[in-house]
Amino acid sequence: MKDGVVLAVVLLMVTGGLFLWWTQTPTHYGTPVADTQVQPPEPAPKPAPVVKARPKPKKEEPVVEYAASTPEPTPVVVAAAPVVHRDPPPFPAVEQIPTGVHLDSITGKYGDPQLSAVTSTGGHMVETMVYARERGRSATVIRIEDGKVASAYSQSEPVVPPGLSAPRRWQHE
Repeated sequence: MKDGVVLAVVLLMVTGGLFLWWTQTPTHYGTPVADTQVQPPEPAPKPAPVVKARPKPKKEEPVVEYAASTPEPTPVVVAAAPVVHRDPPPFPAVEQIPTGVHLDSITGKYGDPQLSAVTSTGGHMVETMVYARERGRSATVIRIEDGKVASAYSQSEPVVPPGLSAPRRWQHE
């Protein structure tokens, strides 16, 4: 009997909660829809009339007539400047780079390097320049200390036949 009373109270509370929720929500199936009137949008204000400026009347210029014996100017044809292809600078070999030569003479003779790095070691500025060709298979590395060549060495890699799929570590063995 006690359980029945508790169940009835819980049922009344749930029913009351559903009723309150039902009355507070705006629309439900089966309830009449309140008449709402949609206000038409206000018409946009008309743009101000555009006043166009009238051009000033032009003064008539005197007409100049030339004699029929005056020759017509001939059109001048300008030819395009020819494209000059310069040969690439020579590739530096270790034998061609003497120790103690200034940096400017190296870059003047062989051009700018493909790779350059500048560091400072023991209070000296050290620049490493790498000149490479054949997609990096042969390279000359020049070490410049305080603007002068300190050392140079070359490195070349054997040419790999096309289609070889072995790792690089196997190619040197």
